Order: sequence, then C-alpha cells, then structure tokens
Amino acid sequence: MADFYETDEMNSEHSAALQACQRGIDQSVRNQADAMKHIDLAITKDNSYCLPHVIKAWMLHGANDESYKEQISAQVELAQQRLPEGVSKESCLLDALKSMQLGQRVEGTHKLAALCQQYPTDAYLQMLAQEETFWLGEAKWMHAITEQAAPHWKNTSKDYGPLLAIRAFANEEAGFYDAAQRYGMESVEIDATDVWGAHAVAHVFLMKGEFKQGIQWLDGLSENWGNANQMQHHLWWHYCLFLLETREHDKILELLHTKIRNPESRLIKASPAATIDINNYASLVMRLELYGVDVAELWQNLSVVCSARTDNHASVFSNIHDMMVLGACGNFAQATQLLFSMSERYQDESTTGSIGAAYREVGIPVCKAVLAHRKKDYARVISLLGDVRHQLYKMGASHAQRDVFYHMLVDAARKEQRTDLEKQYLSDIERLGFCDVPKRAAYC
Repeated sequence: MADFYETDEMNSEHSAALQACQRGIDQSVRNQADAMKHIDLAITKDNSYCLPHVIKAWMLHGANDESYKEQISAQVELAQQRLPEGVSKESCLLDALKSMQLGQRVEGTHKLAALCQQYPTDAYLQMLAQEETFWLGEAKWMHAITEQAAPHWKNTSKDYGPLLAIRAFANEEAGFYDAAQRYGMESVEIDATDVWGAHAVAHVFLMKGEFKQGIQWLDGLSENWGNANQMQHHLWWHYCLFLLETREHDKILELLHTKIRNPESRLIKASPAATIDINNYASLVMRLELYGVDVAELWQNLSVVCSARTDNHASVFSNIHDMMVLGACGNFAQATQLLFSMSERYQDESTTGSIGAAYREVGIPVCKAVLAHRKKDYARVISLLGDVRHQLYKMGASHAQRDVFYHMLVDAARKEQRTDLEKQYLSDIERLGFCDVPKRAAYC
C-alpha cells in the first residue's frame, strides 16, 4: 500500500519544502529535539505549501498546553488557506486536528484511526494515533490500531524500527508484556537511539517487577539519548522509578537536578513549562514524599510555573500534577483558582466534548483528593479518590504514571487504619497488571 507521503510532490514546485518537512516528520517519529526546526525550515522555504503548517499545528497540539492555542489556530488557518483541492493528506490531518481543538478527542482519534487503516505503514500516523489513544486512556484501542497495521510492515522500511517501538508500547499498555519486550528490544537493536523502544521495555520491566533488569537496561542505553526531545528526561524518570524500588533515594535526588529537571538543560531553558517535565518532576517528588523522604524544598522549583497554569486546561493529567505542586507549596489560593477554573470551564456537559467529560468525571475529583491529601484529610481522600479509582484511565497517561494515585490511596487508608480498604486497593493494583504488588516499596 502506498505510504502517506509517497506522492509526486517531491518533483513539484514544493519539493524543497517537502524534503525539509519529511525530515521534520522523521525526527518527530524518532522523538528527536530538532523536529520542529525542520518544519520551520520547510515553512521558510515555501510558505505557500500546506503540509508543514499542518504538521506544525499537530506538534504544538502534542504539547498539551493551552498557551499554544493561538499558535495552533494560526497554523490551522494558514493550512486551511493553502489546502490542495479535493481530499488530501493535509485535509484529513487538518480535519482530525480540528476535532481535537474542539475538545472532541474521541472523534478526532477515530479520524486518525481511519487514516491508519488506509495507510498502515505510515509511522507518523501511527505515532499520532498512539498519542491520542494514550491521552484518552484507551489502551485496548491503541493496541487494536497498531496490530491491525502491523501485518503490512516490512523490515526493509526505513521506519520499521519506530513502528516496532510503537507496537511495543501498545502491547505493554494492553498487558502483553512478552510481545512488548520483544518488539521494543528489536527496535533498539535496529537503532540504539530509539527512545520510544527503550521506553516501552522500561515499562515492561516496571510492570513485571524486574527492577534491577530495568536499571541495567536503561544504564546501557542512556548515552544514546543526547539528541532526544523531552523523552530523555522521561526515561530518567523511569530510571528513578526503579531506584525507588531499590531504595536509592540519594541517587534519585541527584538525578532530579541533573537529568530530570536540570535548569541548565537546553530543553528546560527552551521550554521551562513543558507539561511532560512538570509531570515527571511533580510525580517523582510526590512518590519520594510518600516514601518518607524530606522533599519540602524541592516542590518550590515548580511553584512559579504551576501558579501560572491555573487557567490552562489542555490536559487533565497535567492539571492534577499542577495541583500536587500548588498544594505542596501552600499556594492554596492558586489551588482554589485551579479548581474553580476547571469547574467553570466544564460545567456545561453539552459543549465541551470528551475532554470536558474527563475533567468532570476524573480530573476535578482527583484534584480535590490531591488537595485533601495535602491537608491531611485522609477520609476525604478515600471518599473522592476511592470512588473514581476505576476510572483513572480517563485522565490519560500510562499505568506507571497513574500508579502514584494508588500510592496516595494506600497511604490514606493506612493513615485512617482502614486495612480492609488497603487490601482492596492492593488487589485493584494487581488487576491493572502490576506484578508482586505487596513487595513493592510503596506498599510493603
């Protein structure tokens, strides 16, 4: 089947821009930090060409940050003005993105899934579909999209490695750990800089409780991450999850400032409020705190950033981490504003789409629970978080990332001396796919 970008445009008037755009797409699929640079170069080479504007809008959308809303809208408008006649790759991608921007992420993802079915060998489409199903918390859907496409892939394709990495992560989140490990290791064997393949295997080791193997896996690959985007920080976050289990807290504290959120890092300097970095840092500091480590001063490193995000609601998952920071810093006025803003934005069930439903059903109650935990109102934590614990997938993210909320639930149950609930929560965690739960550092 023809690739999504295999057209005669390389020999057309847009050939120079298409070449730069394709390079940006290739780098994006490989999680390389210079992807946007190539897209901007394509726009500079030929501002009349539609595709780079569409890709740039999608890249900005992927940041899950409403501060990019005007830039995304501007790129969408520029792309709309430059659309070729008839149905095209640009028009299909633009249509899906418009649904996303209206908060209709399920509808937009259905459109991406249809494109993946039509062009099963296109790694960029597979990546977009995986990102969107990931943030919908739809692991089974993610897996179905990938597995439907996989029989069409050939090991001679230049994107075979990234496609294997995508397949690895889809299988891991769906609970097929052996397949995930096999595909992820193969992708890294093809390209040692493949951070998504490395990431998928790290997830497998965490879920299976193979912590020393996880440390060895990432240790052996970390020298290859220098040109990666924020995924390099996230891989160090995974490394620290393994160190939590081996109780190497001092090493985690060091890595927090050297690898996960180093203020001198070019990536942190370029995007100090990148949501993935905020989520990494906040959730790891929260875990350390729950494990009894004194982290009071560490929270302040995100105080200013998160205080500026109380009206920024592109991501349920990220707003919950904003609440962690605001509560821990004692910024209760901003925490109240965050809750008020979310409630006001999404109170109308008829106009806000699937993202609004996620805020109402999970985001707001979990934010209230996080704040209650900070205020030591553990009975309220159990009431709020316990009631929605089976719906946490609706905030998006992975099993590993959402596990911190079960840490908080177990902590609250212990503080309230509710051994009956503690036992139930541990059973819930095992059903999610975590192995040897009672032996894990957070629960033993």
